[in-house]
Amino acid sequence: MKTVKKDLRNGLVVLKMETPEDLWHLERILRPGDMIKTRTMRKVSVKAGGEYKMSEKKPMVLAVEMEKMSFDATTGALRVAGKITEGPEDTKLSSYHTMEIEPGNVITVTKSHWHSSDFDRIRESAERQPSILICVLDRDEADIAMLKGTGIHNIAHIDSENPEDKEPYRKEVAKFLAGQDGYDVMIVAGPGFEAGNVVKVMKNAYPEVKPVLEGASHTGPNGINEVIKRSADRVLRDTRIGRESMIVGDILARIKMDGLIAYGKEETRKALEMGAVETLVVSREKINEYEELMALCEKMKGSVKMITADHETGEQFLHIGGIAGLLRFRLEY
Repeated sequence: MKTVKKDLRNGLVVLKMETPEDLWHLERILRPGDMIKTRTMRKVSVKAGGEYKMSEKKPMVLAVEMEKMSFDATTGALRVAGKITEGPEDTKLSSYHTMEIEPGNVITVTKSHWHSSDFDRIRESAERQPSILICVLDRDEADIAMLKGTGIHNIAHIDSENPEDKEPYRKEVAKFLAGQDGYDVMIVAGPGFEAGNVVKVMKNAYPEVKPVLEGASHTGPNGINEVIKRSADRVLRDTRIGRESMIVGDILARIKMDGLIAYGKEETRKALEMGAVETLVVSREKINEYEELMALCEKMKGSVKMITADHETGEQFLHIGGIAGLLRFRLEY
């Protein structure tokens, strides 16, 4: 996502969408009430023979006050719906319109207040996030997923059909992995020796593929999450989920040790009011509920970090309230 123009005096930022991942990031920046302006397609009514008839869709520049949106991870398009606030002269204002934002679109976003975390997200989207191909397996089954900046995408599940002869199963998994593309690092992991056996097959049959062998206690989704958590400080350090997992890990460790931490809405509010919060961490799913506290944190010169509940540690953070403050000093109530 590229910033084309920034006019914070008028709450206006112009952004260019460059990749499908940018639309995923944009969804996490927009909130109900934001004004979205871009070139879009809309049917217009034409008077013919004394009657108004709807014509085909025509391109025009419209602005809407956003009420709802949905991101399609398959197509990489973001649909934004709301009442029209600006358009050509013959446009009926306050009527509803849904615009589909895609890579290549330039949009103008006007907010009553931009959070520092919004600009963190824009900067994050401008940095290319490595994609990690993860395979976790044992002697009976293998699960393959791709970890991108947009989250974990399950690709395939392969079962071993012969309980006695595992070689065909290993070859099938190795062949499938070797046929994948669009990743920066491949990780093969699992309990026991099967992950190592598959890596051996790949080294012999597909020497151009360089998988990283990791250990894991589980298979399936639990195994994939385990690989992400174990590798967060190494292979996955530069990915969003890796970074978020490390932040949540720090929060949970501070809670366990009764360290410099405040969590839960009221305790965090008190810490903010006392100027003790260095970094406020908020679940994206709780933005509307905690927007006031986010603004308070910025007023007190603190930073705001966002955690998305689309992975295990993010969901765990949401379950403990979805808000916490990393403190500058210990509080005395």
